[in-house]
Amino acid sequence: MKKARHWLASRSGLLTLLTLAALLGMLGITWQLYTPPPPPPPLLIAGGRLIQPLVAELAQRFSQQTGEEVQVEAGGSMAGMAAVKRGVIDIAMVGQPVPGLFSDPQTRQHLLARNSLAFIVHHQSPVRNLSQAQIRQVLTGEVRNWKTLGGPDAPIEVLAWRKPALIALFVEWMVLGGQSVTHQARLVDDASTMLASVAGNPLALGHVSLQDLPSRAAVRPLSIDGAPFSRATILSGHYPYIQDMYLVGYGACKPQETAFMRFIRTPEAQAIIARHNLAPVYTHATESEPHHGQ
Repeated sequence: MKKARHWLASRSGLLTLLTLAALLGMLGITWQLYTPPPPPPPLLIAGGRLIQPLVAELAQRFSQQTGEEVQVEAGGSMAGMAAVKRGVIDIAMVGQPVPGLFSDPQTRQHLLARNSLAFIVHHQSPVRNLSQAQIRQVLTGEVRNWKTLGGPDAPIEVLAWRKPALIALFVEWMVLGGQSVTHQARLVDDASTMLASVAGNPLALGHVSLQDLPSRAAVRPLSIDGAPFSRATILSGHYPYIQDMYLVGYGACKPQETAFMRFIRTPEAQAIIARHNLAPVYTHATESEPHHGQ
């Protein structure tokens, strides 16, 4: 009898343990079913300082619409490309020439917008058009008198940007082919000073980016090789001094990158780009593949 009671007690205890284990298992399954998965890591974007404010605003609007977290930091185009290749960030902002950008098959180059360089003169200047060769001659000091260019018999007062401003590097690379601006040029540090200096001096020649040229400035942008400075000629490629700005991915593509690139092609994103005084490139575009090659 005692053995029977002991066996029953043991069996009852075992059943209790099995029941408890089953309940705990069910609770575990229920916890897994009803506990939301952890949020995905944020989309990390870094690189060119010139386009960082624009991309930050685009990212903020994208996050508001999708709930996706995006972090945007500056640091330079070259540093951004190095970071995206190492997998430290997801997207690099590239606003200046980067060697090998189009030669690596693992990169995805998404054209974001276009900037451009306007050479500006006083609004009363008789000079309306210069060739690329004439611009180079003036900036390097080879041509020093407006008379050579169809203007008055007076010295040209060249204004240029002080390094390390990105626009100064752009001029040396895009306009002068690696040469330096004449040491006789007057150096400025910001767009407002450049615009005010040219607006107040009928003999000055300066330059600003599309980003920094107000729609109603007291200066006149020159035509270059007969191509007027306008958004239409910049987008068509007829105006020679164009700076393409890219968002660049590398290797495996995250779904967040795909979603963000789709967003930058929307009319809302294109309007934001235009407000930053850059030329939107997808105004009439539908979703398209990233650019691979020049």
